[in-house]
Amino acid sequence: MFGQEDSLQQVLKQLMELQRLDTQLKELESLRGDLPHQVSRLNQELEETEKFLEDREEKLRVYQREGGIVGMEIKALEGKQKRYQAQLFEVKTNRAYDAVTHEIEAVKTDAGKKESRLLELMDLEEETKKALEEAKEEIENLKRQLDGRSKELRKRLEKTEKDEAALMDKRGKILRKLEPRLLAAYERIRKAKNGLAVVPVVRNACGGCFKTLPPQRILEIRQMNHRYLCEVCGRILLGDEDASGGAE
Repeated sequence: MFGQEDSLQQVLKQLMELQRLDTQLKELESLRGDLPHQVSRLNQELEETEKFLEDREEKLRVYQREGGIVGMEIKALEGKQKRYQAQLFEVKTNRAYDAVTHEIEAVKTDAGKKESRLLELMDLEEETKKALEEAKEEIENLKRQLDGRSKELRKRLEKTEKDEAALMDKRGKILRKLEPRLLAAYERIRKAKNGLAVVPVVRNACGGCFKTLPPQRILEIRQMNHRYLCEVCGRILLGDEDASGGAE
């Protein structure tokens, strides 16, 4: 219950108007549909794919740098092997021959490992290039989708933003008149009840959950001498059937 009767009636009318405005704002929001979420999701996917592309480009550079180094190392080992093989024709003893042969085998083993690594790097480079092409295609696809969704969203915003601004201005004026405690209760109910905190009595029942109300309670609600909450859904009850629209 609130102070004076006329003050209470004024507060209830303000709540009624606040609910009307919030219902209209929700309707404007519904006109935008899922587009804001779609645009946000596409933006996130685009950022993630672009980051993936950057990572793969860096990996490709690493593979190519290492491949170049390994390639030069293989050439150096090939040259070293040729020099050892030339020495085989110059050695005078079996011991020296065995020593040169051992060096040649060591060089071949090292060269074999380098060649295996070079083949591995070539495979990695090929896989990375393929991933890069796929990522570039995905980025172009996401950009096309994002551009289309963004244009559609801008069109819908253009249709609704003026009305939304006007409603928000009216809403702000009402909010400044309401007590913080009452406003907090209104917002709590509205969030819990799908945007509908204030409902009218419709055909002798709560306009939110349709629970039938006793005749005496309906009369009291319409007199607006007290603030009544529905005992079932907890919404604020008013006698004006135009107080709000919709239900659970």
